[in-house]
Amino acid sequence: MKSIISVGLLIGSLGYAQLTLAKCDYPKMNFVIPNGATATMENMVAGQTNFKSYNADMDAYLACLDSDLSKVSESLDNYADIQELSDSKYNAAVEELTEAANQWNEAVRAYKAQ
Repeated sequence: MKSIISVGLLIGSLGYAQLTLAKCDYPKMNFVIPNGATATMENMVAGQTNFKSYNADMDAYLACLDSDLSKVSESLDNYADIQELSDSKYNAAVEELTEAANQWNEAVRAYKAQ
């Protein structure tokens, strides 16, 4: 009987943790970084505005992941798994943001070289 209750609690805590971690919406980069070699000033300003918005959305997503993980009790048996899931989401988002920033910086350098 104890093992059935333990399994039930484990499944319940996993479900709760997934619900907690699932409410952070991953931002999509729904714009194209302009080709700096051929872009106009207006294209670059629009690109900068779009990139700043995307960067802010990504920062909010990362903060949400941190906040949600802090709400999960470290005493749960599966806390390490929950933390690993959160960390992998966080790291993937940072990698995508870094790649987008690199692309934006390349576009700026190409624009300045015109």
